[in-house]
Amino acid sequence: MELNRQILRLVFGVAALSLGLMACHGSPSGGPAYMPASTGASAGGANFGVTPAREERGEVTSSCGKHIHIIVGGLVRCHFWDAYYGHAKFTLDDHTNGLILISPKTGTRHTPFTITGLLVGSGYFIAKDDIGHSLKVTVVVTL
Repeated sequence: MELNRQILRLVFGVAALSLGLMACHGSPSGGPAYMPASTGASAGGANFGVTPAREERGEVTSSCGKHIHIIVGGLVRCHFWDAYYGHAKFTLDDHTNGLILISPKTGTRHTPFTITGLLVGSGYFIAKDDIGHSLKVTVVVTL
């Protein structure tokens, strides 16, 4: 009987924590609240592959911009593309020491890369294409 109470407390505790995280954020994870306003990105990432006019040729560009602010448990989906090389394959090198989870680690401009906040802190990752162009993206994870 005591074991059942402990399991029930654990389930309610996890549910309360989940609801608390959602209430603090104001919108579901991955919504527009987590996308930098200055990038012109949409929550669904529908604008991937479209290079802003002021970007230089041969530069890796991200639908998330160069700076991401995410909360613990929050999600951001990004697309990467190279204005010069449209068929680039990208590899994301994580230098955040476990603050975020990036999935998948490789893909094309059509691949939605999901960044999940795991721990509070800051760091960066590098999106590198197969012809040597790269983009450093700084990440800040908060509560």
